[in-house]
Amino acid sequence: MASLTHLKKRLSGIKSINQITAAMELVAATKMRKAQEVALGTRAYAWSALELLSHIIKSLEEHAPEGLFHIPLLTRREAKKTAIVVVTSDKGLVGSFNSSVLRRLEKFLKEETNPHNWENVTFIAVGQKGADYVKKRGGVLHHVFTSYGDVIRLDQISELASEIVDGYLEGIWDEVLVFSANFISALRQEAVMRELLPMDFESVKNSIREVVPETGRYSDLKKEMLESSEGRPLDYVIEPSPRDALEKLLPHLLRIQIYDIMLEANASEHSARRVAMKNASDNAGELIGNLTLLYNRSRQELITKELTEITSTVAAINPMGN
Repeated sequence: MASLTHLKKRLSGIKSINQITAAMELVAATKMRKAQEVALGTRAYAWSALELLSHIIKSLEEHAPEGLFHIPLLTRREAKKTAIVVVTSDKGLVGSFNSSVLRRLEKFLKEETNPHNWENVTFIAVGQKGADYVKKRGGVLHHVFTSYGDVIRLDQISELASEIVDGYLEGIWDEVLVFSANFISALRQEAVMRELLPMDFESVKNSIREVVPETGRYSDLKKEMLESSEGRPLDYVIEPSPRDALEKLLPHLLRIQIYDIMLEANASEHSARRVAMKNASDNAGELIGNLTLLYNRSRQELITKELTEITSTVAAINPMGN
């Protein structure tokens, strides 16, 4: 049986860990609620922007369909070079958050029908854990963005958005894929893959539909967005032209989409960390209980042993009770 000193040290260490994990759980819960509110609060704006852009494209298709083929962000070309954006956390203690995203990436690169592999893909890592993983696998790392774990403002992702768009327009890559996590609930996050460039309005609309929850505080957004797209007149007056409007609005829409991806990832990260820290606190509490019981039992056994030795010694010294 372990000594009392050893048990006391273990108890002290575990209690300290329990205090740290409880504090981290509280911080993560606060950040999660904030990130969730901001992420879901942008859905109505993103949906309205997409709806407006779809009407502009419809107008361009009706009056000058050849103009669509000369807008770079909408033009699909042969994907000889691909950029993959991997969104992970900078630090650990996030449960399966990082591993689920990286497993999704591994599965994608191992698919037999997929022409991509580690040798012909360029990676952009958002989060140090993703960067470390790509380096370990020998992948080509184009850029690393860190300290994005608490992003809540649109201007904070401008550098990332510019890097992605400029690389596409300059022909450094022909398509951009993003691997990240969607926030479903406080207990559930889902690793997903999105095609960011070339832009596809239907896929963006589907992404927005998927991330708005079916139940809860923000569930009414889905009904409102679907109803708003029905029966709305298309009498837009577009100046100077639909093509010019698209060229100006598409980069902004792409920034909004990247912003949404980052907010979803942040909410997922903080949620996963909260759950991980709660499990750690619960385990620490259970271990503290078991060790306290063991400590008390050991202490009682030691006291009993000492009393027995004292009694035996007294009896040996004074055998006749005098």
